[in-house]
Parts: sequence; C-alpha cells; structure tokens
Amino acid sequence: MSKPIITFVILLLVTARTPPTAAKSWEGITPLRSTADDAAKLSSSCKETETRCQFKLDDNEVMMIFSGSKIGVMECERVPKRTVLAIIIKFGHPKNLLEFKLKNKRYKIFDPSSPPKEGYKTYYDKQDGFMINTFKGQVIGLVYLATKKDIHLCPEYYEDPKAFVALGLIQ
Repeated sequence: MSKPIITFVILLLVTARTPPTAAKSWEGITPLRSTADDAAKLSSSCKETETRCQFKLDDNEVMMIFSGSKIGVMECERVPKRTVLAIIIKFGHPKNLLEFKLKNKRYKIFDPSSPPKEGYKTYYDKQDGFMINTFKGQVIGLVYLATKKDIHLCPEYYEDPKAFVALGLIQ
C-alpha cells in the first residue's frame, strides 16, 4: 500500500473508535458502553430480553435497563438497541456509608422518597454517573448511569436522576 492510503486507513480506524469514557463500571458493565450481550455474561436472564433484566448476584438484586424499547423506556436515537442505560443494585444487607469515602467527592444530595423525610437520602455524582442510595445512614443500593460526558447521547432519559432511585426503592 502507498503511504497516503496507509495514513488514511489509520486515520479512519482512529476516528471510528469509541471515545474513551470515565464512566463507573459495575462488574465490567458500563452504561452507554455495554450491551445486553455483555450483561448476559453475568446472568442468562439478560440474554433474551429487550427492555431489562433482573437477577440476583451474591446477596444483591440487580436490574439492568436497556435501550430500544418503546414500552417503559424511551427511545434513544443515538444509542444502539439493547445498550445498557442504567444498572440498579439493591443490597441484600445494608453497608456502612463510611465505606464509600464521600468526603473527597462532590455529591448532590437529595431525598428520593415520596412522601419525603422517610429516612432516605441519595448522593449523586453527575460527573461519574453514580448514585449511592441510603436509608437512615446505611447504604441500601447503588445506581450506575451515564457519565456527564455521555449524557448527551440520550439526554431525555437521564433528565430526572431521582426516578432511578425511586425505581430501585419500588422494585
């Protein structure tokens, strides 16, 4: 091959690559980067589903929500079908909040419960797309969402982070 063609092929490969992300991953699954097929490596319940899968891993309940469904999950035109949009984890046993070392992070704190003031508090790091859900000071679950850098791929879906925690409380 000639040098200009090789240069063109290299340029094409570099620009076609998925951009790097700082997203939080859980068990190797990253919102807006991983697919239902990736999730199926953790649970076969993710293999055949179009919208979401739910399973137990160790003592935790896990729900993964996928793109591409018009029932319950809005369509994200810039995201391929069956891409992981969110990971919601409910712990079987609460964990100590101190384990999560929140002091060095800038979290937005909100009360996700309705009615409010029931003892729930959520710490949301929009930069990393990560939420820590607590009840009376104990961590009861985590939510992994798109990072601030990736939210533009499906902004309507990530518009109300409180909805992801409420979903985790109900399910």
